[in-house]
Amino acid sequence: MPKKETKATAVSNSSKKQVSNVRKLKLLITVVDRSKTLFYTDLLEQFEVNVQMVLYGRGTANSHMLNFLGIAESEKSVIISYIREDRVKEALETLDEKFHKVKNGKGIAYTVSLDRIIGVSMYQLLSNDRTVKEG
Repeated sequence: MPKKETKATAVSNSSKKQVSNVRKLKLLITVVDRSKTLFYTDLLEQFEVNVQMVLYGRGTANSHMLNFLGIAESEKSVIISYIREDRVKEALETLDEKFHKVKNGKGIAYTVSLDRIIGVSMYQLLSNDRTVKEG
């Protein structure tokens, strides 16, 4: 019976550094009045958010309910941002502060975990990280 050959692969120190530089990403969903879209997209850029997508929506609540809740408009923007996990806490705290202090700046924000991203280049774009290099 012939012997099966096995190849050993060595992991260099540089590839270990590449793996340690990889930080988890989260999807940050922010819903705000449409008139405040640019304000909040600009605000999120300070947290190294490199990719954002804005979806325009319209709320379904009637005017009586909007007045009761103190919401001025039913036209909303849903801002979808990719953010590194290490920046999430600070970003959410800043958003919460702005939701309370900015006139007509109310909104909601939450994160969703991302389990997988395919490709080093895609990760670099989404995380605003240019230090990771392909092996």
